[in-house]
Amino acid sequence: MGDRTLIHALPFAQSRELSTLVENRRAFTLDRLELNIFETYQVSAHVPLRFDDLVMINMIQGKKVMHFEDVKAFDYLPGQMIVLPALVDMHIDFPEATLDRPTQCTALTIHKEKIDAVLNYLNEFYPKEELDQWRIDPDLFHLYNSTELADLVNKLFQIIMSENPLKDVLADLTFKELTIRLLQSQSLLALKIGKSTNKILLHLQEFIQKHISEKISIDLLEKVAHMSKASLTRMFNRELGLSPMEYVIQQRIDKAKKLLLLTRNVKESCFAAGFNDVNYFVRLFKSRVGVTPGAFVLAR
Repeated sequence: MGDRTLIHALPFAQSRELSTLVENRRAFTLDRLELNIFETYQVSAHVPLRFDDLVMINMIQGKKVMHFEDVKAFDYLPGQMIVLPALVDMHIDFPEATLDRPTQCTALTIHKEKIDAVLNYLNEFYPKEELDQWRIDPDLFHLYNSTELADLVNKLFQIIMSENPLKDVLADLTFKELTIRLLQSQSLLALKIGKSTNKILLHLQEFIQKHISEKISIDLLEKVAHMSKASLTRMFNRELGLSPMEYVIQQRIDKAKKLLLLTRNVKESCFAAGFNDVNYFVRLFKSRVGVTPGAFVLAR
């Protein structure tokens, strides 16, 4: 079974399509959207790149080392996404690219009017809590794909590269859904690193982490948040893209990962992370992480 957080491999360029062995580019253009496929076939360093519009970059195969001004260089690997405003200068190293296994990534460029239309619609009809505005945060530019995010990117790419006569309409609908998932992914990341502007979510996260080994129910979360079940569920679904109890499960899985690396004991990590059945924990961990807790420990 493939990893559903990865973007599907795209057909590589034919020899007749190659104009360069470093960041060879193919483009598929729709209304205010352009899908660029970049392939590099030889080890290279400090290759400059800049886009004129906001861009969502996804690694498909291989490895890059990314260099931005005022940001420490970092490895960029499949399963990750970078979202950048227009006119950001980057320099890229390709330490592993070869003719047989080129480094491949995609760059979806989006015209400002198109992204603004989605943000304005959300802010008018589905506003966030505490009068905060939906926006793409340039500081939260390096993301790890969720299953939902990767599935939508794959779907959008398939539409853009298809011969469907309605692909402009289908791409527009999928792009809107992708943008919402992207915003929710940034909200989750902001909450994780303590930079969320939603004080209720920050308070709930602190409570869940403090009581992670105890029983946590939706009724308890309602009392902690001083909100009704409907309002609490709506806030989580709207801003994070998941239910309150799904968020608790994610927090338990994250805690279990840390405990497994520390104790290397599956049973101990299970109960300390708030699960009360080892068999259930093993099944859930494998479904969410892709490997069993035991295999997770052995791989570290």
